[in-house]
Amino acid sequence: MVSDVADAITRRLLIMTEECIGPPPVSYAWIAYGSQGRRELTLNSDQDNALVLDDRYEPSLHGDYFAAMGEAVCDGLAACGFIHCPGDMMASNPRWRMRQADWCSTFADWITACDPQKARLAGNFFDLRHIHGDHGLVAPLEKTIRALCPKHDSLLAHWVANANSAPPALGIFRRFITDHNGLLDLKRAAIIPLVELARIHCLAAGTDTCGTMQRLVLASGRRWLSSAGAKELGEAFGVTLGLRVRQQRLALMQGKPAGNLVDPATLTAGEQERLRGILGLIALHQRALLQAYPYMTTR
Repeated sequence: MVSDVADAITRRLLIMTEECIGPPPVSYAWIAYGSQGRRELTLNSDQDNALVLDDRYEPSLHGDYFAAMGEAVCDGLAACGFIHCPGDMMASNPRWRMRQADWCSTFADWITACDPQKARLAGNFFDLRHIHGDHGLVAPLEKTIRALCPKHDSLLAHWVANANSAPPALGIFRRFITDHNGLLDLKRAAIIPLVELARIHCLAAGTDTCGTMQRLVLASGRRWLSSAGAKELGEAFGVTLGLRVRQQRLALMQGKPAGNLVDPATLTAGEQERLRGILGLIALHQRALLQAYPYMTTR
């Protein structure tokens, strides 16, 4: 729902921008990645977007046009409640406005000559989805990801190592590990790890789509993920998203900002046990993947 709203606002802003500054000098595609790319935006999400430009694009001739477009649309999204990315990973940043061929070579480099920084970037951008413009410019990027990931395990190994290096959310006697206020970050503890597991399994199988649930369906019974494993991860993702949405709704009703923190003590005994089971399931699947891929340093 939130992603549909963001998509519609983005398209309208792009149309308005073209009406204001004129038609594009070369064709382009506006893409979203991260949670919007996966269609998993929530009420407190920031924006992640980029521009794929026709290979005829020349910075000296066309750079000012697309710089104005990127700034206008990103600022417009921010005015509508989708805050600027703290890491500046948006189309308003010239780094994320590239020709199609440059995007393909960049993606290929991230996959075939991976390091921790490239793995972090790929973890965001490989959730890309076309929003507006020439869809034909995006297809080669998607093809590059699907074709190379199963043949080069370095990127997947970096993702696996990074997942296994994250602090555990369950401690001794299955107690929740919370912050000093007794709060658990659902996004860091459960949602991000589940998103990562789905992405790894789907790309390892040589297929891809933009949503976590859809990725689990496609990866089910292929390479490292059993059908039963895909089902239990999908159920865990649905439960966790539902819990986060409920917590965000309660926060807004109380006049507080919507976030990802939950006090486990406010959950019912059944909900606490279910959440413990989900966190244990995540750890189990992370360790299983660590056996399939050699360890990579995350520094």
